[in-house]
Amino acid sequence: MTRAATLTDVELDRRVARGKRVFMYAAFAMFLFFLLSLLNFVLAGGRMGLRDTARWDETAAWPFIPLPALLVIAAGLAAATGVFMAVPFFRHDTADDLALMGAVSIILFGFMSLFFAGVYTSTSGIPTDFDSYLEEGVGWHWIAAAIQIPAVIVLAVRGISLYRAYKRSKG
Repeated sequence: MTRAATLTDVELDRRVARGKRVFMYAAFAMFLFFLLSLLNFVLAGGRMGLRDTARWDETAAWPFIPLPALLVIAAGLAAATGVFMAVPFFRHDTADDLALMGAVSIILFGFMSLFFAGVYTSTSGIPTDFDSYLEEGVGWHWIAAAIQIPAVIVLAVRGISLYRAYKRSKG
């Protein structure tokens, strides 16, 4: 018998809540990073990155406040940690949160970190073949998306196992 099976429902819920709390703090950080990008967009005259052109008069050069890749990577790592803290303790009646964490991991930490990598370029980043700004490569923000891959796999495996266990108990 596993340790998770011997815990009470209340203790399981507490452990899931701890992991979800860490995950949601990281999600909130990514949302703030997105708002920072919108602020940079407005202040830079509608530019989203160095390769973009201004749509109106610039108030400040792009980016007014740069978004370091380390912050995005730290948020992605915190989200993955929250997933790994919560996943072993999910039950079939809390599986809705499991699906929500998977969707947020893919959209917020996957796609948004790739978006940040594209607009906050880096000279030390992965080189691209764009005609302009050859010295600028994709920013290191993409690492946060790579960190989410094992977390999404674990969420999917746990969700499938909970679904199968639920079907066996009903059938």
